[in-house]
Amino acid sequence: MTPKHCFLFCFLLIAPLQILSVCSSSWLALPPKPSGDGIDYEAIGFCVSRGEGWATHFANLRWRSPYLVADSFQYASLLSKPGPLVPDTNRPPLLPAWIATIYTILPRGPVAFATIRLSFALSLAAGCSLIASFGFLVVSSSRSPSIRQLAPWVGPGVVAITYSERNLRNYLTDFLTEPFALLLTGVFLLLLWYASRRQTKLNMLVSALSFSLLIYCRTSFILWIPFLIPVLLVLFAWSGESSRTSWRQSLQWTLLFLAAVLLTQSAWWIRNCSVLERFQPLGTKGSTTLLGGYCDESAARRGEWQFDPEQTLRAQHPPPMESEQAKEWIENELLIAKEANTQVKEWISENISTLPTLMVQRVVTEWNPYTGKAIVLKLLAAFGCIGLAIRDRRALVWIAFPLMIQSLVTAVTYSVGGRFLVPVYGCLYLLAVVGFAEVFRIAWKRYSICFSSELGPSNR
Repeated sequence: MTPKHCFLFCFLLIAPLQILSVCSSSWLALPPKPSGDGIDYEAIGFCVSRGEGWATHFANLRWRSPYLVADSFQYASLLSKPGPLVPDTNRPPLLPAWIATIYTILPRGPVAFATIRLSFALSLAAGCSLIASFGFLVVSSSRSPSIRQLAPWVGPGVVAITYSERNLRNYLTDFLTEPFALLLTGVFLLLLWYASRRQTKLNMLVSALSFSLLIYCRTSFILWIPFLIPVLLVLFAWSGESSRTSWRQSLQWTLLFLAAVLLTQSAWWIRNCSVLERFQPLGTKGSTTLLGGYCDESAARRGEWQFDPEQTLRAQHPPPMESEQAKEWIENELLIAKEANTQVKEWISENISTLPTLMVQRVVTEWNPYTGKAIVLKLLAAFGCIGLAIRDRRALVWIAFPLMIQSLVTAVTYSVGGRFLVPVYGCLYLLAVVGFAEVFRIAWKRYSICFSSELGPSNR
């Protein structure tokens, strides 16, 4: 088996499951769900498809019409939103660009909505398959013979876990970034693997571009960079084709990777600064959202993000309802972001002693649940970590570093119902496959010993 065969095997088995899940949903041909971020992404995609740029126009009657047809009561709060055409800096551009692409090919409506959801299903299937191929590469190149023997079972193992898990399929019925984020994580890990094995400028630039696309998909991936830098230093030093990559060379490749990521992000950052007329390259969303993780309500919920503080702040600074000037709406968002930033700093200074505990609680909360199949999967992954730590630490770092970094990002921000972990679920599945093999190996060894002792010397 080759990585290509592993991918095709997984994709041909996983894709039908995801497509069936979408097609059997009552949301297949409907607009985004009334709660969550999906409506914002769809609103931006609508404006992009009309040539109006990355903006929202909630008062546009043409944009509202599918929601009115779907359920005017369910979307009442949405349809009551006023406002002119306002450039948006809160959402990353990749998903709206994809939605706009669909709308330029198909008329916006039930068929286009269904097509977008089906594209999410294929993205999830391709993402899981790519991560399985990545796992196949890591395992098949291991220095441990017992780990290398697992290579043919990586694909079937990932397929089996995907069929038994509903976590991923839950994200197919709304217009959210999770499916694309998982797909791009698989692309990034594969390209990074090849770049580390054959260290050329082109390979480094391509892998950096794939990570930049991840940030364009979900802005929170920018928080990976401080943690990713030391990981890249180790991986580049370990994995060179000649096995002689010096730490100095590893540092050079890491800096090239970082420079390429920052360069490819710069266009969007410049655009945001231009829209806001100040140096705020990541827009206004980060400061406002962080308020939900650094507040009393979140601390009481063991680090889970809470919407109430933002709602309270927005009630104190209502938008300029009567104004049709986009600039005034943007200024109001900037005011809210500034006030949220102040409140976050004040809360941190008043609760600095509780932050270490809160950080741990966030990670524990994000990894929920700890019952049923979920705890079995986590225990198998833990066994996989132990097995790799004993037999091949290099393979452990390759498979586990996305999970480690995402947990650290959760610790410094907030828990959000497991959504932060969705893009790296594939790595959890890989560790679980290794863990199952470890459990089977131990059980088989004990069985063999017991069977041999029962036979006795005279019967052997």
